[in-house]
Amino acid sequence: MLAFKLLLILIAANGIPALLPRCLGTRLSQPIDAGVRLCDGYPLFGYSKTWRGLVSGIVGAAIIALLLGFPLLFGLIFAGLSLTGDLLSSFIKRRMKRPSSSKFMGLDQIPEALLPLVAGAFYLDYGVATIALVTLAFFLLHILTSRLLHQWGIRQHPH
Repeated sequence: MLAFKLLLILIAANGIPALLPRCLGTRLSQPIDAGVRLCDGYPLFGYSKTWRGLVSGIVGAAIIALLLGFPLLFGLIFAGLSLTGDLLSSFIKRRMKRPSSSKFMGLDQIPEALLPLVAGAFYLDYGVATIALVTLAFFLLHILTSRLLHQWGIRQHPH
């Protein structure tokens, strides 16, 4: 049951930002990196990583965590770490000279699951098996639903 709850928080943290462009268009969608390019000529994170997505993902996932019986602070930190993992993967992809919103299997899913799950283990005292199970479930769910979410207009590109 704990693994399922953690998976739901990860889905909320990463899913809510993906839903907002469909609802709000480009309103409040300023890029986190403000368009800054590093010496390699590529953006720090890319245009698709927005303040709207970061804030909505953290707040939305924290509310889900609270509804699932976790403290609000746990939900805020867990979601924040998940989205930090997402930013890290975008940073790495830009250094690999991949364009914004490009897909990279594994790098697109694992950091955003693994980072909060490892940190959460110190707070909730779960083991490596839970970390591995939830990371694998998040990875598979992301891969299996990507094409469907693209067909529904929620994702820009299928995996």
